Amino acid sequence: MSFWKIDLTTEDGAANAAATGGMACFIAAGLTLLGAVFIFGAVRIGVQAPIVLGFAAVSIVIYLVAGWRLRGGKGAFWGGAATALLVLEALSRLIALTGLFGLVINVILVIVIANGVRGAWAMRKGGFDQDAAEVFE
Repeated sequence: MSFWKIDLTTEDGAANAAATGGMACFIAAGLTLLGAVFIFGAVRIGVQAPIVLGFAAVSIVIYLVAGWRLRGGKGAFWGGAATALLVLEALSRLIALTGLFGLVINVILVIVIANGVRGAWAMRKGGFDQDAAEVFE
C-alpha cells in the first residue's frame, strides 16, 4: 500500500497511520537538528545564530512531542502543528528556489504526517468495523 493511501475504516489501519506519522515526525526532528548544526557552523558569529537556533529548538520540540503523541495513537493537534511547520518550510524552499531534494523530502513528510493526523482523528472518533476481530474469534 502506498503512503498516501491509508485505511481508516479499521482500528489497526488508523493506529498504523498514526504510528507512521509519528515516525515521520521523528525523522523531521532529526533532519531539523542536522540542518541546525550545519547552519550554526555557517553563521556561528552574528545576530542570526540565536534566532536560527531558537526556531530550530522550538521546531525540534514540536516534532518530538508530535511524534511521541502520534506513536501512541493520539496527538492530532501536535501533528497538525508539525504539519504546519513542514508546510511553512516547504513553502520557504519553494519561494527561495533552493533545495529541490529537501522540498521533495518535506512534501513526503507532510503527506505522511497528515495521514498520521487523520489516523489519530479516526482513533479519537472510534466506531471502527469489527471485521478484523471476527477473524480471530
